Amino acid sequence: MKAWLLILLCWLPLLTFAQVATYNFSGATGSQTSQPVTSKDPNITASNITRGTGVTATSGSGSINATGWISSAQDANDYYEFTLTPTSGYQLDITGISLSARRSAAGPANYLLTYSVAGSETTITTGTLSTTTSTSISPAFTLKTPQAVRFRIYAWGASNSVGTFRLDNTLTVNASAPLPVELVAFSGQPTDKTIELTWATSWEDKNEGFDILRGRTPDGLEKIGYVEGHSSTQAVSAYSFTDRDVEAGRVYYYRLLQRDMGGGSALSKIIDIRAGFGMEMLGASVYPNPNHGCFTVSANNLELSTVSLYDALGTLIPVTFRQDERPTSTSVNVVGHLAPGVYFLRLQTNGETTKQIIKVIIE
Repeated sequence: MKAWLLILLCWLPLLTFAQVATYNFSGATGSQTSQPVTSKDPNITASNITRGTGVTATSGSGSINATGWISSAQDANDYYEFTLTPTSGYQLDITGISLSARRSAAGPANYLLTYSVAGSETTITTGTLSTTTSTSISPAFTLKTPQAVRFRIYAWGASNSVGTFRLDNTLTVNASAPLPVELVAFSGQPTDKTIELTWATSWEDKNEGFDILRGRTPDGLEKIGYVEGHSSTQAVSAYSFTDRDVEAGRVYYYRLLQRDMGGGSALSKIIDIRAGFGMEMLGASVYPNPNHGCFTVSANNLELSTVSLYDALGTLIPVTFRQDERPTSTSVNVVGHLAPGVYFLRLQTNGETTKQIIKVIIE
């Protein structure tokens, strides 16, 4: 029996992966001071493409072009640069970038493509440039962040200061459309004649709520409930849903469908939970429940060997417990202050064959 299951996951957007920012150089002179974005996702701000201080603008039809790439190794001032910034409360989910680069006969022979988040620069790809012919650079990579991302294309190794390096045709950043919820956990566990689902978000923006989908196979999921979202918040939010229409011993598959107020939606990954009542459950109870972090567990004339408390994210909560005069009764006290919310008590007997999980409400 899966008494405790915790899954870290990302949302799976219903929208397909798309170009969330596109720069089109058609008709550009090459010598323009900067190149504005042509199209972008409405929840992204995209800067112009600019040059580093070490290179100089020069003409080149249908491109952004520059000379001065004469360093023998990567130079911190020789690059093209642009930045994508998600709207507050949204995040970027980037899957790749595509661009076309070309050098003159005396231009730089090497390039390096990087991104930076919060000042930390990461290499995406590096390579060499063919003489005077267009080089397609289309690396796939994964970057998921609510922070601004700065991209740079460095080049070096020109044989002459007038050698050019240009970006032409188009430059695109591929990603799934930004969504207004970051799901950090989704878990499920059987309780007495029910299955309890819990999940948490790290932030939300215009989150309408969650449809609860369930099925007896992963392909046959249907809506069985709805939980309203917290609209907009930058704090961690915990949610729960109790499925009471379950049969003992049967495996059920669950998924969340998040809906935002703008009409967008996203699916979580699927989890499977086996209903466990009637399968060596303890018949235990907790009282008082709700409580303030101090309660008693009673377990049907069976001596407990393990008493563990978890939050909605699956984090073990420190507790102390004392066996009462009756071997089937245990007093439990939470160590320190515990935020109000839904918690789960996991009980196990000495033989480790009899288990139960009980939902505990802390006020």
